[in-house]
Amino acid sequence: MTRDFKHSFKTAQRPELSLAVYNAGFQKCPPLYGWGPGIRDHYLIHYILSGRGTCRIGEGQWELQAGDAFLVRPEQTAHYQAAAEDPWEYYWVGFAGPSAPLLLSATVFAAGPVARPKAGDRLRQALLEIYKARGSGYSSAVRMAGYLQAALGLLMEEEPARPEEALADYARRGAQFIQRNYSRPIGVEEVAREVRLSRSHLYRAFQAVYGCSPSEYLTRCRLQRARQLLASTALPVGAVAASAGFEDPLYFSRLFRRRTGQSPSAWREARFGGGAATGLTPPAESPPDSPL
Repeated sequence: MTRDFKHSFKTAQRPELSLAVYNAGFQKCPPLYGWGPGIRDHYLIHYILSGRGTCRIGEGQWELQAGDAFLVRPEQTAHYQAAAEDPWEYYWVGFAGPSAPLLLSATVFAAGPVARPKAGDRLRQALLEIYKARGSGYSSAVRMAGYLQAALGLLMEEEPARPEEALADYARRGAQFIQRNYSRPIGVEEVAREVRLSRSHLYRAFQAVYGCSPSEYLTRCRLQRARQLLASTALPVGAVAASAGFEDPLYFSRLFRRRTGQSPSAWREARFGGGAATGLTPPAESPPDSPL
């Protein structure tokens, strides 16, 4: 009977890399050994070499066996446990970084948190190489990140990589967040955190889908709301600016003039003779992904 064992490594400092390994290892679990329920701040992949166990991620639950793998994402509630008989042995890696979401979106995990990779023992070996490259220095962090990319590459073999589709999905999620929150003092950094993407990747995503930067998309949403308020209410220009998310009414007026050729008051006067009030039908608006 194989004895239980555990070999693990955890970084003392988290390096500033686009893809960084936080922990790695392999373990032959004793019966009913488990973790959670709990939440982590990083991604975690397990590949099951032998045995069986159960895994709960969010609202889903799976009975897993040798050859299966599962992914836990940051801030997801997870609980996994070895079986009472024939408990599993697995290899794992925990990681994070701005590149992680985009890379994972091109892997077999794009379809869900549980998969059965065709890479098999090659994936186990790649995870082992991450552990063998362990160390506290920056050079070790870079080597571990390299082996992690190799492991993720193996997970892409059975799922055609479609980075443009992944970027489009991130752009849509970012746009939805902006549309819900444009009246608050949000910025691009908050949008990037919300969709778990780096600023540079978020910029690429918005350029590809909307033809503008996230910052410009936010400005367009605010200006669109300002036009609606100017058309349908008698609010003073300063109140319109604040309601649309502009903290500085003077900046709002300058921006509005630059985009329309008129001040907010003149724009309202030209269309409604200065008589805009609640109950008037606002003009048809262009979508936020079009210039004002």
